[in-house]
Amino acid sequence: MMPLDKEMKVKLEPFIPLLIAITMWLLAYSQTLLSMVEIWWRSNTFTHGFLIFPISLYLIYKKKHLFYRVDKQSSRVFLFFLFLSSLLWLLANAVDVLVIQQLLVIIMVPLIVGTLYGFEVVKSYLFPFAYSLFSVPIGEFLIPKLQQITAAITVFCLELSHIPVFHEGMFISIPTGDFEVAIACSGIRYLIASLALGTLYAYLVYRSYTKRTLFILAALIVPIFANGIRAYGIVLIAHFSNMKYATGVDHLIYGWLFFGLVIFILFYIGSFWEDEEEQISSNAQRAKVNLSYRQGLPIVTLVGLCMVLFSGPLYSTLLLPTEQKHGDSLLAMPNSTPSWQLVGTSNKQWQPLFLKPDHEIQAQFKYKSSNERIYFYKNEYLSEEQGKELVNTMNHFYNPKKWIVLEHSIQYHDSVQFIEYNLHSTQGKLLILGWYEVLGMHLTSPINIKMAQAWARLSGKELRGYFTAIATPHSDNIVAARSNLYSFYQEYMAMGD
Repeated sequence: MMPLDKEMKVKLEPFIPLLIAITMWLLAYSQTLLSMVEIWWRSNTFTHGFLIFPISLYLIYKKKHLFYRVDKQSSRVFLFFLFLSSLLWLLANAVDVLVIQQLLVIIMVPLIVGTLYGFEVVKSYLFPFAYSLFSVPIGEFLIPKLQQITAAITVFCLELSHIPVFHEGMFISIPTGDFEVAIACSGIRYLIASLALGTLYAYLVYRSYTKRTLFILAALIVPIFANGIRAYGIVLIAHFSNMKYATGVDHLIYGWLFFGLVIFILFYIGSFWEDEEEQISSNAQRAKVNLSYRQGLPIVTLVGLCMVLFSGPLYSTLLLPTEQKHGDSLLAMPNSTPSWQLVGTSNKQWQPLFLKPDHEIQAQFKYKSSNERIYFYKNEYLSEEQGKELVNTMNHFYNPKKWIVLEHSIQYHDSVQFIEYNLHSTQGKLLILGWYEVLGMHLTSPINIKMAQAWARLSGKELRGYFTAIATPHSDNIVAARSNLYSFYQEYMAMGD
């Protein structure tokens, strides 16, 4: 083997601590990183994640000369924030909030670099570090709002076209047929792809922060409205073809072609304001290596960094119970109340869909002096693990394939908070009130629920949680329906749950 010359050794040696630290990072958080790869693989919405790290690494490599042009000095301030990130990762891991774990693990990379080389190096590569956040599979919480916007734009355009339209929630009806703005029609894939491409384009093409900001905003806003126009186009094609076209796989192909055209137009218009590329002198690229870092790096900083990286995962593995206590179920079929009579234990019209509850019960009640009905549902989670959680985006108060959301809100009654859904289907309308219980507390906020679960797990308390929902059919008289639900809730709670 040919020995490395002195200049090459000088250039490579500053990267040895980084190589060690990144190796420790990969080992400590391998499960979290693998969970990201699994989502990229199975979800078409986040397939772009495979490209983000290579792009970020290329952007760093493209400006590799900057590493030797700035003063490098280890910073223990970054070490503090790295420890804080590891602690927050531990809390997120305790309650299986995967997306928070993934965000924190990606944020750790610039903190590692800052700890070893200081603020100036992090500043020099700030965009590649920030761009790597696009690798985190996040954004599905926007789907309901995007569905609403898409439906509103579609209805507005149909009205402008003088096509009779009936609109209720995600349901759109015109004389030739009925349409639903489904999850796949929300445009979340187009939005995330446009934002990732637009951000990269703005960074590479513009030097002005104003231009970059404006273009990124355009990449965010344009696909939202374009998706509404796309949905309108699909309805229009189906309408004029008497429902022969744009009602199956062909409307997905049309969607991607339309999106590609929109992105091309967006980038083409943006090119008119393109800035000239920064000219970097050859002298700057051949700048002498700054050796002050090598001479001043305390070995204790590197050791401390590795200890901090493993602090969260180590605590999670050694001190948190791998098998949570299950115990016996405390669920019991509710009895009749003073005003409501128990008439059955099943309900074919409505049932919440939750991932793997340990136990669940259902019941029907009839008002004793009339024919009004209350549907009751309650489940119990004795433990929490990935894919088996009391709070999860895949859990639903209703079957999304059967019901359309007309309204969704938070309601208060006697200082008690409820999650309310007003639903519509071919069977009629349904009003639902739901709430959660953790550590004996009545909760509705997912954040509060997860915090309560984290405290229960970290303090060794029983990790038992419940979801309860009551529902009643109605015919547009929401006030009366809500009053019936409140009446049942008060009597049900008065009987000792």
